Formats: sequence, C-alpha cells, structure tokens
Amino acid sequence: MRIVTTPMCKEIIEIAGFEDFKVNKNPDNEDGELAILMSEKKTKMNSIVIKLNTINQIKYSIFEVYKHNMSKNRPNLDNEVSKIFEEHNISKWLDKNQRSELRNMNSKIRVMVYTIFLKEIVEDMGFKIINLNIFDLDSKKHKEVILDDLIFIEKNELDVDYLIFPDYFKINIDYLSPKIQEKIVMMPTHSNVSKSPIERVFKRYSILEELSI
Repeated sequence: MRIVTTPMCKEIIEIAGFEDFKVNKNPDNEDGELAILMSEKKTKMNSIVIKLNTINQIKYSIFEVYKHNMSKNRPNLDNEVSKIFEEHNISKWLDKNQRSELRNMNSKIRVMVYTIFLKEIVEDMGFKIINLNIFDLDSKKHKEVILDDLIFIEKNELDVDYLIFPDYFKINIDYLSPKIQEKIVMMPTHSNVSKSPIERVFKRYSILEELSI
C-alpha cells in the first residue's frame, strides 16, 4: 500500500514501523492510496485522521496507525512506546496513579484558554477551565474575546490563576498591570517548537507542569 503522510505525522508513522512512505505537506500531490494526517488537514484519498495534542492522543494514534502496518514488524510496540515516553519524562501521565495525583493537584488551578489544542492539553492535565463557553463561538472571534477578558480581569480582578495563549496570538499586554502580565502563559507553536509530536508535547506539558498557586 502506498502511504502518504504530512511532516507533523512522520514520527508517528516511523514508530508504528512503516519504512516505505512519502512525506508531503499536500498528500494529494503524491500518488498514494492512504493518507495519514492530522484532523485539520484534508485529502481526496482514503485517510486515517489522528490527533497529537496530548500524550494519550499520541499513544492512541501510534497503535491506530500500526493496525495498518501489514508487516507487523513491531511485536513489542507497547514496550517501545513506553520506553520513548520514559525517555522524555512524560510516562507519568500514562500511569493511572501518578496521573490521578497530578490531575488532582492541577484541579485547584483556574485557567482560561482560547484554542482547541490548548483546551485538550489543559483538560488532559486536569486544570480547571473557567471560560469553556468561548468554544461555543467562532474561533475567529477568540482574539476579540481575549482583549475583553483581559480588560475585565484588570478591572474586576476575576479569580483566574493563568491565561494560556498560543504564541501566534500577538497580543499587546503592555497596558496591563505586572500582576496580570504574570498570569499570562505563552505556549510555543509552529516554528517555535519541534516538529516531533513527542518533543512538542513534552515541551508543552513541561511548561504547564511549572504552574502552581
């Protein structure tokens, strides 16, 4: 089978044992039979859509992709995946007891987020999201809502511990007090973070693990 994937999914394909595949930002430019890509991408050929925002999504995606590996050349895939996560110090989020303890600690931290990928990460880590209603709006309006929220927080001292933004949100925070500026967490995206899904999730979880009240 002729497999095509995007650069962001390449590492997942390799871990799942595929050796012969094409990599292209635009899978339809290749003569492929099956595309393996992230949910925001579209393609005309048959495709497997995977999600790579959280540690559990990455693990699930690896095994979902492996189902289509006809050679089944990864008989010890579960051990191999566990080793990869241990090397990146993120296996604790897959351990039932450690995960429960970490999520319980984070549940006391009140945060506001403004993108789906951040929402999924923050939810996975157990933080309390207090502005979930924003996801009922068109994503194009989120930046407008952010400015309103920042002003409201400044004036009314809304009970929130952190505001978590992707770094591509170019927001002028100079007019905010230092107290509010300290609440803002910018998460790396695009060229500011590795194309490796595992490196990327490690970086983002590490930043959020530093948050406390």
